[in-house]
Amino acid sequence: MTYSIDPQLLAVAVVSLLLGLFIGLALRSGLKRRVAVLSERSDGLARERDAAIGERDRLALELKAREAQIRPLSDEIDKLRRDFARAQSKGDALPDDNRQIDPLALGQLKGVGAKFADRLAAAGITRIDQIAGWNPADVEVIDGQMGDFRGRIAGDRLVEQAVLLTQGRYTEYETLFGKLSPSAA
Repeated sequence: MTYSIDPQLLAVAVVSLLLGLFIGLALRSGLKRRVAVLSERSDGLARERDAAIGERDRLALELKAREAQIRPLSDEIDKLRRDFARAQSKGDALPDDNRQIDPLALGQLKGVGAKFADRLAAAGITRIDQIAGWNPADVEVIDGQMGDFRGRIAGDRLVEQAVLLTQGRYTEYETLFGKLSPSAA
């Protein structure tokens, strides 16, 4: 059995092969350019991300330094207020300085409204001193029970707020979280 090659079929095959190679190379060069552009963009975004992370870390350190500066000052102010109160109690009546608060009421915590307080109460949390004793594992367990309020414990820094209030560090609390309202008593 002998095979014969049709010259016309061979020409069509060669032209098809050359055309396929040409189209492949054209597509490949366009894709190479696009890959190069995307790679450059990715590198730029990575540099921006690294710069943002560096800025975030710098700001976090600055915040810690500022809080460290505030703590002794607010402790001193609280001490002076206590000394003043003691001195006033020996003589005249104390002036009202809007500090008539219940340090155990959940409503004192910034970010805890009536619905969030109800959700905390459903989890057995009814007092600030309970929150002040939480560790990260406790936060994770309780946060899992918060439903729509998930993430608010860490987001509103409830443990930090609770620690400051239970320790009577009201000035530091007000510096970090805002004025305590006497109506939340």
